[in-house]
Amino acid sequence: MLVGEAGGGADPAQGGTAPAQDGAAAQDGAAAQDGAAPAQGGAASPSFLCDAMLGGLSRWLRGAGYDAMFEHGIDDGDLVRLAQQTGRVLLSSDAGVFERRSLRTAAVRGLYVPRGLRPTEQAGFVLRELGLPVRDPRCMACGGALTAAPKDSVRDAVPAVVADRHDEFWRCDRCGKVLWKGSHWDGIVAGLAAAAGVAAATEAPAPPAGGRKPPP
Repeated sequence: MLVGEAGGGADPAQGGTAPAQDGAAAQDGAAAQDGAAPAQGGAASPSFLCDAMLGGLSRWLRGAGYDAMFEHGIDDGDLVRLAQQTGRVLLSSDAGVFERRSLRTAAVRGLYVPRGLRPTEQAGFVLRELGLPVRDPRCMACGGALTAAPKDSVRDAVPAVVADRHDEFWRCDRCGKVLWKGSHWDGIVAGLAAAAGVAAATEAPAPPAGGRKPPP
């Protein structure tokens, strides 16, 4: 349950999709993440702000179809203020963050993500706790929505060998990156399946001792 959600009180809940790469990365043998279709979303689709420990989670949440923001090295105070300013759900593995007034008074919604989980497991945990489905992927670099792009419109933006081998391309509406299904697609699919498997689990982790906050 979210901190800041009705019935959530001040207690943090206990406890994707794949890295997008641009054309330049593909020239080095790395494949770009495919955005099989524009990400589903709308007003009911939550967006997230991940703390400094959850960069990998942010990428897998984007792959699972959700806009997730991450700033490396951001101070906890700045993190909470940014969540409040943007209305994003704050995701953190730092128990101390949930003792801040903004979260205790529900000015900021937040979810505690247990330590010791792999990024795909973290993504599955978030999806399960918030009852969210795996959606069409968003841009893994920035979280923007993906729109199908005609092949002729992206020829100048991708390596010639990529244009020769692929017919389907997508462009990020936010950062402009061009994406396609590359050699890493099987790994992306497997990661999403792992996240979905965690999300479908029937047993949630045991609540923290005392029900007040997650263990350090």
